[in-house]
Amino acid sequence: MARKAFLVVGLAVLLQFLGVMLLGPSTAGVELGQIPVPQPGADYQLGQLPPCVSVHTYSRRSWPGLQMIASDVWLVGCNDADGKLRISSGPACQATSFLGRGTATCTASRSGSNLKVAVHINYPFGLDLLEGQPSSTTFTVHPDGGYFAP
Repeated sequence: MARKAFLVVGLAVLLQFLGVMLLGPSTAGVELGQIPVPQPGADYQLGQLPPCVSVHTYSRRSWPGLQMIASDVWLVGCNDADGKLRISSGPACQATSFLGRGTATCTASRSGSNLKVAVHINYPFGLDLLEGQPSSTTFTVHPDGGYFAP
């Protein structure tokens, strides 16, 4: 029985390692912005909230010249008079792979003065099992343009 368990664990580790090797190195990040874009020398009050904030999160696995899998999420939120962020555009999300489009769902809801975004990604033909990242994630966008992902 212990030998079977060792074999199952060993196979899982091997598949994870092979997935990383097959899909290539990973790149991920977050691009944050303010709308309108602050101009150098503009007279901004300290602590003043921007009218709107934008967020673009991305994750890629690729080899030079060949993108294996990718996911993106876009969202624009604007501050109301009470300093609470509300959805202005999005969230929009997508998942793509070298084997075709995946499915991506994303929803945003208010959480206090913030926006909380939930994302679920599935790649075709079980590529998400090889990818090694959780298929569901959440992140929070703050009225000042800050970002938090647990």
